[in-house]
Amino acid sequence: MSSHFRVYSLDVGQGMSTLFAVYDKDGKVTALALFDLGSSHNSKTAGRPTLEFLKNMALQRESPNGHIDAIFISHKDKDHVSLLYGNQTEVDPLLGLLQLLPNMTIGRVRYGGRYSWYDGIATVKKKSVNLLTLLKARTFIPDFDVRGFPVGASNYRSDFTEGRLWGGEDFGVFLLAANTPYKTERVGTEEDHISTRPDGDQANSKSLVLVLAVNAGSNHYCAVIGGDATFPTFQYINSFFDGTIPNCYMVLLPHHGSRRTTFGLNVKDAVISDVNREVVKTYAQRMAGKTVIASADIVQRYGHPSLETSQLFLDYAETKAWWSDPLVGDGRHFTTTNVDYALQPGLYDQRGFKTILTSQNLYSTLYYDSTKVSSPMVAFSPYIGFTTPPYSASLSFSAGMNWIYTLLPRPLDFLIDFRGVTSNRLPSDESLIVRSAEELLTTHTFVYRASGTPAPPSPAAPAAAVSPRQDRPANDAGRARAPAQPHRLAPRLTTPFPAKRP
Repeated sequence: MSSHFRVYSLDVGQGMSTLFAVYDKDGKVTALALFDLGSSHNSKTAGRPTLEFLKNMALQRESPNGHIDAIFISHKDKDHVSLLYGNQTEVDPLLGLLQLLPNMTIGRVRYGGRYSWYDGIATVKKKSVNLLTLLKARTFIPDFDVRGFPVGASNYRSDFTEGRLWGGEDFGVFLLAANTPYKTERVGTEEDHISTRPDGDQANSKSLVLVLAVNAGSNHYCAVIGGDATFPTFQYINSFFDGTIPNCYMVLLPHHGSRRTTFGLNVKDAVISDVNREVVKTYAQRMAGKTVIASADIVQRYGHPSLETSQLFLDYAETKAWWSDPLVGDGRHFTTTNVDYALQPGLYDQRGFKTILTSQNLYSTLYYDSTKVSSPMVAFSPYIGFTTPPYSASLSFSAGMNWIYTLLPRPLDFLIDFRGVTSNRLPSDESLIVRSAEELLTTHTFVYRASGTPAPPSPAAPAAAVSPRQDRPANDAGRARAPAQPHRLAPRLTTPFPAKRP
């Protein structure tokens, strides 16, 4: 049995990367799974410490060459894959993970979309190559270990007794959906018949939506990692999944919290119809993440993450803050988002990218922004400006933050520690030191105790073949249940910053 687990939502700038690590009782890393690794903005600033950290983790898994047990690539876009190999063409090349560890081995790779979509992503000796081909060369049985999915594939089962894509005795990765049917595509169509030249929305809709599950006794605790899943993805999942992900401690905002693709809009500032809002509400309620992570950087044209999108997922989140910024305390922290509706109409226009003070469980990898607001940050309400960054040299907080969950299993439940580690400290931060379960109890603050009613253990079963879902038509969106705690984000963002601070 595993001693404990860690899930890292990593700062890579405008991109996405999540790492899952398994530890034994002696503190040894016994398994690693990587979900995406790419960046299209600030890749050098945020990417370098992340890559150094991932290199160290792979070496902990297996020395001296490094090993990652499983890599899941949601889809082919640069901000999800570019740091796997990096580049060789720039004056200051950014070496990706495969170049940093030229002899690293990989257990298996599963990807969204079509194999040919990954052509030309990497450049080796001035020649464009398929990224998946490079990954294949690191596996033991290439054609078996690196595979995609048919259209509409899903192998998630609510009892977790079968259908794992990868895992061990007390953890596993399950596929909620892959290669969502797009326009005229039929469920069950083989990967080779997917369009050879997808547009952006089609590529995003093909994103893998994965459930990462760990268990203590018969109780399971989950994270939902959905890449750039979009409105058609939510429609499709709603058409066959009418349960709730159990004990979901983290949901990653789909497509970095995009408003346009989340709500199926032609332009990001279009009016959201009641029907489209209902589809997304249904999906958010079924994921029911206790904390919400936005993996994004400030790129004006994208508007990621949208406050309106974030709010919809927060309607089903835990109400008590899991992490408190040590500077401001009282369960409050900063988050940076695109404010796309008036928080307090008539007072002043808060819309646009802002760093805001909140006590809600919304955590962005871009922790604060010193370039888009003048002070460098604001808090609502009232408006308060800052003449200097609010962090002392001793804290050394950077603009980017990595969010880390430590899950410590007990006989019938889990203790969960949640904390932020800044990007400039990530490769060597003391909070990442592996300890025994007993040491964790004395060194970590477990902010959440996940518990459940014991149930008879289910008999073990072999992994089932991944099969398309055909239970109901993909356009059956289902209906959303009422939010767990109906509210808008604005009221909980109005805690004033302490007056004694400059």
